[in-house]
Amino acid sequence: MESRSSSKPPAERLVASPDLFGLLGLPTRFDLDPQEIERAFFEKSKDYHSDRFANAPAAERVVALSRSRALNDAYQVIKKPVPRAEYLLEQAGVTIGDNERLDPAFLMEILELREELADARAANKLPEVERLQSAMVARRKAAIDSLAPLFAAKDLPTLKRTLIVLRYLNRYLEECDAALDEE
Repeated sequence: MESRSSSKPPAERLVASPDLFGLLGLPTRFDLDPQEIERAFFEKSKDYHSDRFANAPAAERVVALSRSRALNDAYQVIKKPVPRAEYLLEQAGVTIGDNERLDPAFLMEILELREELADARAANKLPEVERLQSAMVARRKAAIDSLAPLFAAKDLPTLKRTLIVLRYLNRYLEECDAALDEE
C-alpha cells in the first residue's frame, strides 16, 4: 500500500531518493519478473521490520522505520509496470508533464470513446459498458506489453508517448469502473 504521508504517488516522492532498484537489491531495468520483485521486497523488509527494533534505542527505531518506509515506497513503484517505466524514464532525464502533446487523432478517438461510454452509462447499458471496458483493457495490455521492447531499444520518445497514452487509457478505465460501480 502507498504511504499515506503524502498525496503524491511514490514515483514522484522518491525521484530525489537513492535508486529504488538498489534499495531492493534489484537490477535497474524494466523487464523484471514480478515474483523476483516481491521476493526482493520481502527479503529486504525483514531486516527493518519493527519487531526487530522493538527494544532498540529510539534513534535506531527511527532509522529502521525510515528505511522500511523507503522500501515500501520503492516496492510500490517497481511492482507495477507503468510506475516502474515512468521512474526509469525519469531517471533517464525524460519527464512527463501534465500538458504533453499527443496525436490529435488519438485524442479525437478518446473523446469519441468517452462519448460512447457516457451514452451507454446514461442508458444503463451495462453490457455495453463492459464491452467498452474489455476492449480498453486489451488495448492497455498491448501498450504495457510494448514497454519492454521499447526499453530494450532505448526508444525514449516512443516510451514517453506510450506512457502518456497509458494515462489516458487508465483514466478511461476508471470511468468504466465508476459506471459499473453505479449498478
